[in-house]
Amino acid sequence: MTNRQRKRWAHLAVVLGLSFGIGACDSLLEVELPAQLGDDALQDPAGAETVVITIIEHYEQAVDLMIWQFHGHEDGGEIYLASPGTNAGDVTYGTDAVGGPRTSVQLGTSVGYEGWFTELSTSIRFSKFLHEKLEKEWTVAQVPNRLRYLAFSSLYEGAALTRLGESMCETSLNNGPLLAPNDVLTQADAALTRALTEIAALPGGDVALPYGVATSAKNMAYGLRAQARWMKGDLANAAADAALVPNGFTAWATRDANQARNNKAYFAGTQNRYAELYDVVNWWTASNRTNPATNQPWPAIIPFTGYTYLGILPDGRAVRDDGLPIRLPGAKTGTGLTVEPTAVADTRVPFFLGQVGGAGGAAARPIHKKYDTEGSDIPTVNWKELILIRAEAVGGQGAIDLVNVLRTSDKLPLVTYATAGNAVQIRQMIIEERRRALFLEGRFLMTKIKNPDILWFPRAQGQTPGAGRALGGGVRFTMPNNEYLYNPNTNGDLNLRGTKCAPNEKPILTV
Repeated sequence: MTNRQRKRWAHLAVVLGLSFGIGACDSLLEVELPAQLGDDALQDPAGAETVVITIIEHYEQAVDLMIWQFHGHEDGGEIYLASPGTNAGDVTYGTDAVGGPRTSVQLGTSVGYEGWFTELSTSIRFSKFLHEKLEKEWTVAQVPNRLRYLAFSSLYEGAALTRLGESMCETSLNNGPLLAPNDVLTQADAALTRALTEIAALPGGDVALPYGVATSAKNMAYGLRAQARWMKGDLANAAADAALVPNGFTAWATRDANQARNNKAYFAGTQNRYAELYDVVNWWTASNRTNPATNQPWPAIIPFTGYTYLGILPDGRAVRDDGLPIRLPGAKTGTGLTVEPTAVADTRVPFFLGQVGGAGGAAARPIHKKYDTEGSDIPTVNWKELILIRAEAVGGQGAIDLVNVLRTSDKLPLVTYATAGNAVQIRQMIIEERRRALFLEGRFLMTKIKNPDILWFPRAQGQTPGAGRALGGGVRFTMPNNEYLYNPNTNGDLNLRGTKCAPNEKPILTV
């Protein structure tokens, strides 16, 4: 458990009159939650602030775990020691530190990661609990920040639902019916719309989030709702929301510099060096190379892959017409692989060469350094994503102009190569910009899901080039075994998982 978590849970114990050991725990999941001790422990309105802390804490924990798990689905790299989640193309999750089978049922990374599913579900539960108490029972005399906490509970309910809707094939809340992704995102939209109404009712019509999360609850809500609507396919309204958030705005999922807390991407990747960052995927060997979305075979070099030696040409081109990224000298070359001596480095995807733990040999391998300290912040709403939602909505020259807002911000070459009337070129420009501008923020997985004709999932075909582990069948995730088996709506049949998402989004499952 981190210092900040100890302080918050110690405060919770004092406020609610609870007693449990927290001194040596390594995770919030090792602490009994107040809800597990009985809801009567949460009936005192004096505990409202601590419930807010609890809501935020669980959401942060979930996002921290999710971005590392998503990194594998985004073709980020391969792990060689016990740091599950980052293997390229969804490598099988059921391996231990030396590559042997775990004792649990092995279902691959396509299965919901129990940690972040539980964290999000807990955050939603506490959000709903607090909102109901504030709305129906607790007065402003009892909770001076009642209006503010109403807005915060709606905001984080919507945030957690958005994360579930973007990732899960099906979701059940409090043992309720199984929900399809868009059903969950519709609930997220409603919660965030409610949050915006509650925020508008506050003095001044806005408020900062506590603990350095964001300077504006309103901007965070609009940003989250833009994400949810974009994921649902409501591009026009997503872009309208995105346009209301000022450039430069960010809401954070982890922060508090100088305080120890989880940052899995940093600890597992940069510090402990368990994970190798991949260049373009030209190593994929599979008996079935057919893309189910097009019924055409994938090319020998998989487009829109590779996170090392990325460059941008002086005319702003970051991706070739065949979908392969512009790459700097130092990258591997060979059949179909080229480098561009005139390109400048894309500083948004930083890495270094080092010895990867468990990889064997003395060869230096690429390791990401996006989060290069324990205190590096992880965004959950990034204005750059909102710019790209707007670019997708407007298309043409407007999309080029919006991408150039990002390029100007990052002091990178402006796009002058693209033809405004070339829709294919504009689409590829936006996708590659998403891949780079939002690197290791967990924001590219949904782009892949929404563009299956050109973005790759190995779907349980082939293996990794380093450790030789079988590639998993993950596209979306499914609920954890225990959540699914004990849900009264599933009949305990694991083979029925994945029925709530589109066939192209369904993971390849094995039992």
